[in-house]
Amino acid sequence: MPVTLISTMAHLVIWYHYAFTMYVYVADTVPSLFVIVPYTYGGIYKFLTVWCLILQLVYFSWCVISDLIAASAEGSSIAKAATRFRDWLLAAAVFPIGTLVVTTFWLIYAIDRELIFPEKMDRFFPAWLNHALHTFVLPLLLLEMFLDKHKYPSRTSGMLGTISFGLAYLIWLMYLGFAQNIWVYPFLEVLEGPYFVLFFAVTTTFVLLLYYIGEKVNNLLGGGKGSESRHSPMQKID
Repeated sequence: MPVTLISTMAHLVIWYHYAFTMYVYVADTVPSLFVIVPYTYGGIYKFLTVWCLILQLVYFSWCVISDLIAASAEGSSIAKAATRFRDWLLAAAVFPIGTLVVTTFWLIYAIDRELIFPEKMDRFFPAWLNHALHTFVLPLLLLEMFLDKHKYPSRTSGMLGTISFGLAYLIWLMYLGFAQNIWVYPFLEVLEGPYFVLFFAVTTTFVLLLYYIGEKVNNLLGGGKGSESRHSPMQKID
């Protein structure tokens, strides 16, 4: 089966995976969780995991759209623009934020799961859903990089996107903490002055490092740098 067809099918399957995950999480799991965790301002949208889930769903939705555009208007300016935006979104937000969620969740979980995913949540949170949100994100991104060649944007453009996304979430966290007295991650409330600043400085550095790692991994899995996508998603299916 040609790689072009495989990548297009993979986009559809992964999109369905995230759409189904979002549906189960919002329609079934969240209402059950609010039985033991009282609803507060911002709801589920306080959590970076949810922002990450939305990012993955938006990204793979755009991949499907980009594939359809390439299939109907191969080589057109619209197809090239759709591919450039896809690659920018992957580089600037989808890979670094997705990798951040996976690594930090399991690191904190290994230290003390009560800090991030209390044992009482197991009654309402299926194991597969936990892994869909906090584990499978990274393998699916690596698969995406392997199946479809991506051209990373300039580091200035890409890292500005990463910083902008991180800043948006940081402002949201600070508003919730200082204006609403809702600390999404309880350990932030006990961090004093310099340690509070240091935590976010280290986190920012780590996210930018993940951007750089993503660029290197993409070049490795995609076979090196390229000026455009390795193939048009549905080209030469026969």
